[in-house]
Amino acid sequence: MIRNLKKWFESTMGAEVPGTLSRLEPIALVTATLLVELTRADFNSSEVEMEMAKKLLAARFGLDAQAVQHLVQQATERADKAVSLHEFTHRLNKELSPAEKSEVIEMLWRLSLADERLDKYEEQLIRRVAGLLHVPDRELLRLREKVRAAGAGNSAP
Repeated sequence: MIRNLKKWFESTMGAEVPGTLSRLEPIALVTATLLVELTRADFNSSEVEMEMAKKLLAARFGLDAQAVQHLVQQATERADKAVSLHEFTHRLNKELSPAEKSEVIEMLWRLSLADERLDKYEEQLIRRVAGLLHVPDRELLRLREKVRAAGAGNSAP
């Protein structure tokens, strides 16, 4: 009986549950999904924000326009199935250094300020992601001010 219970547990834990993060999804897809979620945070996904998301992904991961378009499409599908932010931030938390986590937060700030206004829902999402990534508040605010000073919509990623 214990053997059967163990088999059942292993098969259940090994099976991919719809809406949860696959262990095989690349960091680029996880990051892109967070960016897509941010474009939706203010309930008004603009073309300016999507273009900035694409620029940020291209610069961060060294992708061409076609690869970025495919990545954003996958990320959008992934975001539609997402249950929580934890499934993305948990993976980033395990695999990224503190400096790389700060880069993700900076990307989020750049995206949120791409339309030259910071919506309260966008800021709330960034703060939640930063908390889940264990990025200190001091670093979070430093990155926001860095992006604001550079002129988020006009600055190169």
